[in-house]
Amino acid sequence: MKIWLLSHSEELKKTTGTGRLVKDVLGQQCDIIVWSRVAPSEAILHLSPTNTLLIYPSEKPEQTDTDDDQLNVDNIIIIDGTWQQARKIYNQSPYLKIFKHHEITAVNSVYKKRRNQKNQGLCTAEVAIHLLNKYQHPATAILFDRFTAFNQ
Repeated sequence: MKIWLLSHSEELKKTTGTGRLVKDVLGQQCDIIVWSRVAPSEAILHLSPTNTLLIYPSEKPEQTDTDDDQLNVDNIIIIDGTWQQARKIYNQSPYLKIFKHHEITAVNSVYKKRRNQKNQGLCTAEVAIHLLNKYQHPATAILFDRFTAFNQ
Protein backbone atom coordinates (compact mmCIF):
# COMPACT_ATOMS: atom_id res chain seq x y z
CA MET A 1 0.00 0.00 0.00
CA LYS A 2 1.21 3.48 -0.86
CA ILE A 3 -0.25 6.67 0.55
CA TRP A 4 -0.29 9.76 -1.63
CA LEU A 5 -0.75 13.03 0.28
CA LEU A 6 -2.16 15.57 -2.14
CA SER A 7 -1.22 18.64 -0.12
CA HIS A 8 -2.25 22.25 -0.36
CA SER A 9 0.89 24.42 -0.52
CA GLU A 10 -0.21 26.39 2.56
CA GLU A 11 -0.49 23.17 4.57
CA LEU A 12 3.21 22.49 4.14
CA LYS A 13 4.07 25.86 5.72
CA LYS A 14 2.14 25.20 8.94
CA THR A 15 3.80 23.78 12.05
CA THR A 16 0.44 22.24 12.97
CA GLY A 17 0.25 20.09 9.82
CA THR A 18 0.40 16.34 10.34
CA GLY A 19 1.18 15.22 6.79
CA ARG A 20 4.92 15.39 7.49
CA LEU A 21 4.47 12.98 10.41
CA VAL A 22 2.92 10.48 8.03
CA LYS A 23 5.75 10.91 5.52
CA ASP A 24 8.44 10.66 8.21
CA VAL A 25 7.05 7.38 9.53
CA LEU A 26 6.18 5.75 6.21
CA GLY A 27 9.17 6.95 4.19
CA GLN A 28 9.00 5.52 0.65
CA GLN A 29 5.47 4.21 1.26
CA CYS A 30 4.21 7.81 1.25
CA ASP A 31 4.65 10.63 -1.24
CA ILE A 32 3.74 14.25 -0.63
CA ILE A 33 2.47 15.85 -3.82
CA VAL A 34 1.97 19.61 -3.76
CA TRP A 35 -1.37 20.24 -5.45
CA SER A 36 -1.50 22.56 -8.43
CA ARG A 37 -4.69 23.51 -10.23
CA VAL A 38 -2.89 24.13 -13.52
CA ALA A 39 -0.29 21.34 -13.39
CA PRO A 40 -1.73 18.09 -12.01
CA SER A 41 0.73 15.55 -10.71
CA GLU A 42 1.74 13.05 -13.39
CA ALA A 43 2.13 10.41 -10.67
CA ILE A 44 -1.50 10.85 -9.57
CA LEU A 45 -2.72 10.96 -13.16
CA HIS A 46 -1.10 7.59 -13.83
CA LEU A 47 -2.71 5.79 -10.87
CA SER A 48 -5.20 3.08 -11.75
CA PRO A 49 -8.78 4.05 -10.89
CA THR A 50 -9.53 0.42 -10.06
CA ASN A 51 -6.64 0.15 -7.61
CA THR A 52 -6.77 3.60 -6.00
CA LEU A 53 -9.01 4.98 -3.31
CA LEU A 54 -9.58 8.67 -2.58
CA ILE A 55 -10.31 9.48 1.04
CA TYR A 56 -12.93 12.12 0.50
CA PRO A 57 -16.74 12.09 0.54
CA SER A 58 -18.31 12.17 -2.90
CA GLU A 59 -21.33 14.20 -3.96
CA LYS A 60 -22.64 10.95 -5.42
CA PRO A 61 -23.55 8.58 -2.58
CA GLU A 62 -23.14 5.54 -4.83
CA GLN A 63 -19.50 6.51 -5.42
CA THR A 64 -18.66 6.80 -1.70
CA ASP A 65 -17.81 3.73 0.31
CA THR A 66 -17.85 3.78 4.10
CA ASP A 67 -17.19 0.06 4.59
CA ASP A 68 -13.63 -0.33 5.87
CA ASP A 69 -13.57 -3.90 4.56
CA GLN A 70 -13.41 -2.46 1.03
CA LEU A 71 -10.00 -0.85 1.54
CA ASN A 72 -8.10 -3.47 -0.47
CA VAL A 73 -6.23 -1.24 -2.90
CA ASP A 74 -2.58 -0.48 -3.56
CA ASN A 75 -2.88 3.32 -3.63
CA ILE A 76 -4.67 5.67 -1.27
CA ILE A 77 -4.93 9.41 -1.89
CA ILE A 78 -5.48 11.64 1.13
CA ILE A 79 -6.18 15.31 0.48
CA ASP A 80 -3.99 17.17 2.98
CA GLY A 81 -5.30 20.58 4.01
CA THR A 82 -8.10 22.33 5.85
CA TRP A 83 -11.62 21.33 4.85
CA GLN A 84 -11.92 24.50 2.75
CA GLN A 85 -8.61 23.72 1.03
CA ALA A 86 -9.61 20.07 0.53
CA ARG A 87 -12.92 21.10 -1.03
CA LYS A 88 -11.06 23.49 -3.35
CA ILE A 89 -8.55 20.80 -4.33
CA TYR A 90 -11.31 18.30 -5.02
CA ASN A 91 -13.58 20.71 -6.91
CA GLN A 92 -10.76 22.06 -9.08
CA SER A 93 -9.27 18.65 -9.89
CA PRO A 94 -11.62 16.75 -12.22
CA TYR A 95 -9.15 13.84 -12.42
CA LEU A 96 -9.85 13.01 -8.76
CA LYS A 97 -13.48 12.24 -9.55
CA ILE A 98 -12.52 9.02 -11.38
CA PHE A 99 -11.33 7.37 -8.17
CA LYS A 100 -13.60 5.48 -5.84
CA HIS A 101 -14.18 7.54 -2.71
CA HIS A 102 -13.97 6.36 0.85
CA GLU A 103 -15.35 8.30 3.78
CA ILE A 104 -14.26 7.50 7.31
CA THR A 105 -17.28 7.73 9.58
CA ALA A 106 -18.01 7.15 13.27
CA VAL A 107 -14.50 8.21 14.30
CA ASN A 108 -14.01 11.39 16.29
CA SER A 109 -10.89 13.50 16.06
CA VAL A 110 -8.64 14.06 19.05
CA TYR A 111 -6.48 16.62 17.23
CA LYS A 112 -5.93 19.72 19.41
CA LYS A 113 -3.56 21.93 17.41
CA ARG A 114 -6.31 23.45 15.26
CA ARG A 115 -10.05 23.81 15.64
CA ASN A 116 -11.84 21.18 13.59
CA GLN A 117 -13.95 22.66 10.83
CA LYS A 118 -16.20 19.68 10.32
CA ASN A 119 -17.93 17.22 12.63
CA GLN A 120 -16.03 13.95 12.61
CA GLY A 121 -13.34 15.60 10.51
CA LEU A 122 -9.98 13.95 11.03
CA CYS A 123 -6.54 15.43 10.53
CA THR A 124 -4.24 13.81 7.98
CA ALA A 125 -2.32 11.76 10.56
CA GLU A 126 -5.56 10.44 12.08
CA VAL A 127 -6.75 9.35 8.64
CA ALA A 128 -3.44 7.60 8.00
CA ILE A 129 -3.51 5.91 11.42
CA HIS A 130 -7.05 4.66 10.75
CA LEU A 131 -6.05 3.27 7.35
CA LEU A 132 -2.79 1.72 8.56
CA ASN A 133 -4.68 0.05 11.38
CA LYS A 134 -7.17 -1.46 8.91
CA TYR A 135 -4.27 -2.80 6.84
CA GLN A 136 -2.55 -4.05 10.02
CA HIS A 137 0.51 -2.12 8.89
CA PRO A 138 3.54 -2.45 11.19
CA ALA A 139 4.03 1.35 11.30
CA THR A 140 0.59 1.98 12.84
CA ALA A 141 1.83 2.10 16.44
CA ILE A 142 4.82 4.28 15.53
CA LEU A 143 2.64 6.84 13.76
CA PHE A 144 0.11 6.75 16.59
CA ASP A 145 2.86 7.41 19.17
CA ARG A 146 4.38 10.24 17.11
CA PHE A 147 0.97 11.81 16.56
CA THR A 148 0.13 11.55 20.27
CA ALA A 149 3.40 13.28 21.22
CA PHE A 150 2.89 15.93 18.50
CA ASN A 151 -0.68 16.55 19.65
CA GLN A 152 0.27 17.35 23.27
